[in-house]
Amino acid sequence: MRVRVVVCACVLAACGGDDSGAPDASVDSGALATDGGGGRTSDAGGGTCGEPRRRPLVYYGTPEPTALPLTVGQVQAIGTWGGCSGAFITPEWVLTANHCSVREGDVFRVGIEPARPNVAFRAVEVHSHPSQDMTLARMDAPLTDRLPTAEPIPINDEPLDNSRLGEVFEAAGYGSQEDGSSGEREFTAEPFDGLEGEFLVINGEGSRGVCFGDSGGPVMLLASDGSVRVAGDLSYGDPSCVGRDRYSRTDLAVAWIEGYVGPTVVEGAGCGSVDRVGRCLSGRALWCDGGQLRAETCAGACGWDTSVDGYRCITAPDPCEGLSSAGTCSGTTARWCEAGVVRSRDCAACGQVCGDVGGLVDCQDDPCGGLDYLGRCDGNVAVWCADGEIQMRDCASRGGTCRYIDDRIGYFCTR
Repeated sequence: MRVRVVVCACVLAACGGDDSGAPDASVDSGALATDGGGGRTSDAGGGTCGEPRRRPLVYYGTPEPTALPLTVGQVQAIGTWGGCSGAFITPEWVLTANHCSVREGDVFRVGIEPARPNVAFRAVEVHSHPSQDMTLARMDAPLTDRLPTAEPIPINDEPLDNSRLGEVFEAAGYGSQEDGSSGEREFTAEPFDGLEGEFLVINGEGSRGVCFGDSGGPVMLLASDGSVRVAGDLSYGDPSCVGRDRYSRTDLAVAWIEGYVGPTVVEGAGCGSVDRVGRCLSGRALWCDGGQLRAETCAGACGWDTSVDGYRCITAPDPCEGLSSAGTCSGTTARWCEAGVVRSRDCAACGQVCGDVGGLVDCQDDPCGGLDYLGRCDGNVAVWCADGEIQMRDCASRGGTCRYIDDRIGYFCTR
């Protein structure tokens, strides 16, 4: 999976204040600590650099999805065939792509650590869809027999239409990365870009996407009941690995899939990364209630509800002004909402840049020395900044030439 993003690494050096980055043990899961000393200011105060944001507690030891509330067990259900990807959709059945040519006896691996899929299963029964690029493979043991913490991700059985255009879906796989390596589980959050017959399309918009080796891997969405579902398996993607990618739709194959794996059953969806405070996602409010994920489609807006101190569907003006706890960059200013109060930091006042720091927008040093994701060509080598590190690709070694592609991709290798 190739990801080219504008944001930088988790660098917490700042102008004054505690820059240790240590989590505050008093913070509930997913919630932000309150300002302990006035270092941060509200927008009304003009927005100075101030102290770095305090981080929420980190619960997962593996990279997390950034858009959908998968549980840690669902993350572990995504695996590799060693050249293709796939996911457990029931305790015994894996969904993948037909063109991956999976056969009885082939090995499918999952794992707790993203770069160490060391729990192996063997396919004992394989069925390929008669017209879609979709294959079901039954494993030689239930998922939790060998990985007790894992949890299958059920299929989407609700009809898809273009009313969800622009909604953020989440794709995953073990494919190629921007440095040419592969074999590590990664996620990419991309907007739903439409339907093309048997395919649903997501768009990396020139900054991220799936790549070689991600074939068969899942794309996931949030169902009407608030649960995360597999909406398709990767059939083919854009050659640039940062464009439009097409997935074979499960909603068109429900009868065929359930004919082998049985009916789709979702018992009380887990909360994943969503806590009691909740979050807004694609016009819906999500929150955790007694260990179960709740979801409400908002007739009006989703925002901060002062009566519950959390994100819910609201009719009154939103004190958060549409901002989430994760926040957003407005030029060089980091803006976010904290317990119903809009906060901001002027990163330029610190000689820093605004970007994603561990899932939250904040100020950070620029480790790339001014080089952005558009990059440059050093001779025939494409150089750009991603994930806070300078990335390079030798185009000549791949039979290509480094040149400027467009304003979304920047400088990269072409043939």
